[in-house]
Formats: sequence, structure tokens, C-alpha cells
Amino acid sequence: MNSLKLETFLAAGDSDLEKNQYIVLAGLKEYRNEFNKKRLYPALTELINLVTLLQVVNKSKNQLQNSFPKQIKKYDIRSKKVVLTDLEPSDKNVEYFFELIEWAMPQLKSLIDEAVVLYEFVEKNIKVEGVGILPFYKEEGYFLIPDNHERLMQVHHFECSLFSSGKEKYRTLRTRFLQASEMLLSTAPEFIKSKLIKQYRDIPNPATFVCETDLDFPFLETIFPIAKRKLMTKIAA
Repeated sequence: MNSLKLETFLAAGDSDLEKNQYIVLAGLKEYRNEFNKKRLYPALTELINLVTLLQVVNKSKNQLQNSFPKQIKKYDIRSKKVVLTDLEPSDKNVEYFFELIEWAMPQLKSLIDEAVVLYEFVEKNIKVEGVGILPFYKEEGYFLIPDNHERLMQVHHFECSLFSSGKEKYRTLRTRFLQASEMLLSTAPEFIKSKLIKQYRDIPNPATFVCETDLDFPFLETIFPIAKRKLMTKIAA
């Protein structure tokens, strides 16, 4: 899939505005096709990041217009500034750049809204529960997730970490695939847990969670990322 990026909008000064609008429309069509196929990620994350970035860049509008005529060279994420280079007075790069953003932003947001509806539907149809008695330390263990699309039960090792950035605290979740089997779909989660304890003795009393869903949506692009989010919520509860 050809992702929409900031460079797509920066190119607005290199050719006519209408041509760049068609490029953006083609990119939006590809994202919509992903969502129509029930594939949320990484498409949804890319769109949200793009809109966020364009909003930040848009705040530099006065800076760019006061510096006109200039050419937008790149956006420096660290300093959150737009890097400019000198142009001939007749160049309309900055003007076309912001015209393209203003034209595209409502369509980008509308498409994100459509994807969010799908996300919320999946989230409501996914349930994460603990298997057996959960230990006090829940930050490491096993996660059982059905891949109904392929008729498999996947088993993942997970480890949740807490880190601070300034005054804010964040959780990160790392997962490692262990195994998958069609037989495990009809096996009681408690029995799977007991087998895992015998097979992987480095965690004698693992926190084990199971994802319950009847959805047969794409696993890697939809079920797995949303299930992981629900798992983090369960761990933090």
C-alpha cells in the first residue's frame, strides 16, 4: 500500500495543485480499501499520525507566509519546525502546500471516523479474561488469542513495562509468539495454561489471559492489536 506522508503534501509546489489532489485521493482510496477488508492496522495509525503532523505543521502557517517566498524542504520532528530554502519570488510552493492541506484535512478526518466505527465494533466484540487465579504480579505471562480467520488458537508470551516521560507514565506491551494450533481452539484455557507452565518453567506462576471473540477478521491487522490494547487495560485494572 502506498502510504500518504508529509512528503505527499510537500510535493504540492513541484507540480499543479490538481495533480496532487488526485495523488491524495488515490492514497485515501487505498486506505479505504484496507478498512473495507476489515484491516485496521497499520492504516489507522498512519492516518492519525499524518493528521496530527499536518495540524502541527499548519500552526507554522504564519511563519511560512511571513517568510514567503520560500520552499518547504522538510519538517523537523524534534524541533517541530518547518525547514525552508530560498526560492524565486514567483514560486507558489507555500500557498499550494496549505491549499492542499485545507482541501485534504476534512477527507482525512472523515476516513478516520469511518475506521474508528470499525475499531469500536471490534473492541465491543472482544473480551479478555484471566485464566484461573491471577497472581499479584500480572506484568508477565501468556496470552491466548483465537485466529478465527485461520481456525487457530495463538499463544503469546507477554511482558508489560512501565516507564515515565516527564510527569507522565506509560505502559508498553511486548509480545512474543510461542505457538499456534487448531486443536487448542477446542481446549480449555486452564488446560493450556497448565501445559505452558510445564513447558516453560522460567515462569512458575504466570499471569494468563484469554481473548474471547467470534469475529473472523484479519488477525495481524485487526484482532491482535486491539486484543493487546484490551490486555493492557486488564493488566492495569
